[in-house]
Formats: sequence, structure tokens, C-alpha cells
Amino acid sequence: MKDFRAALLLLVMAVFSASAWADGVDPKVIPIKGTGSTPITLTDPNPTVSAQAEAPNEANLFCLGRVACVDDVFQNQTGKTLTAITMFFSASANPGLVFGCGDMTQALFFDNCNESSVSGGENIILSADGKNGFTGVASAVLGCVSEDCEKQEFIGGEFGVVIYGDVAVGQNITVQAITTPEPGAAILLLCGALAFGLLKLVRRAV
Repeated sequence: MKDFRAALLLLVMAVFSASAWADGVDPKVIPIKGTGSTPITLTDPNPTVSAQAEAPNEANLFCLGRVACVDDVFQNQTGKTLTAITMFFSASANPGLVFGCGDMTQALFFDNCNESSVSGGENIILSADGKNGFTGVASAVLGCVSEDCEKQEFIGGEFGVVIYGDVAVGQNITVQAITTPEPGAAILLLCGALAFGLLKLVRRAV
């Protein structure tokens, strides 16, 4: 009986330790400002970025007090405001990590965050509804960067996502920014529109 109790106690301790470890390592994601960028364009609307976690520094004030952070910055070059964007974290590219929404009280651009498990990984969906003053990310515009305007580049439209948690300095994290619906979702939307149209035609005929 003593051996059984000892084994049970060890099992309970292991479960609680595992839970605590899982809570500690699960990285969180929030949108913030950023400089330097990966372009999101009409021809490349879903870019993938890989970056290593860095130790806290004065350049990233949000990361201060944490073990390490990954700061990915994007630039909206689509010509329209991004009111929603999906950050997809592939399970194969980020083994052992489960991503979730971070502290949205410190977020910028987007005020809503939803997380979901999908085939091959996790989606972190950031969106803005305007209720808290956030309306998404406006598009960058071409502007002159030389006096004679011979050189132009995109200005503005930059935003970042911070990935923080108990990640180690130098640990690589890969994320794909998705601005277009997945093919399955697009087909469902099309089918829904067709069904709605047919329903209206049937009602008119009746």
C-alpha cells in the first residue's frame, strides 16, 4: 500500500510539473509597432518569416523582463487596409511549441485575437473592429527618398508581432502571415453566395 501511495504521489507531481512546464513554454503573440519589414504584397500576400529569439534589449521595450522574444515586422504593400490577418505557426517548423494570444491590452493595430488548432499547426487570428480605436494597418504608399525623387520606396504600413514566452535565446521560430482566405474557406464562401442567390430566385418564382 505504501508503494502504491508513493507511486501515486510521484504521478501527481509529474502531472503538475508537466502542466506548469507547458504553461511556461507556450509562446504568446501580440501585434505591436515595428521598423524594418517583410513586405506583404498582392503577388506575395502570405510571406513566411523565420527568426531567432533574442535576449531583451532597449530596442524592444516589450521584451524587457522576459527570457527572450522574437520580433517579426511586416509592411502592408497591398494598397488596402488590413483589418484582419492570420499568423500561422507550422507544427513541423516549430516542434514542441503551442502558440496562443498574448496580452491584448498592450496590442496595437488590432484589438481582437483568436487562436485555433488547424491542420499542420495553429492559427492566431488578429482583427480590428474599430471599437477600441484600432482599425487595422493602413497600406504603405510610394514616396520619394531623394531630393530629385529618382529613388522611391514604400513608406508606412509597418506593423510587428512579438512572440514571447519561455523561449530560449537563439531558438528559431517560423511564422506565415496569411492575408488571403484558405482555398477551402473561399469555396465555402462561394457556395454560400450561390446558395443564397438560388434561394432568392426560388422565392421570387413562388
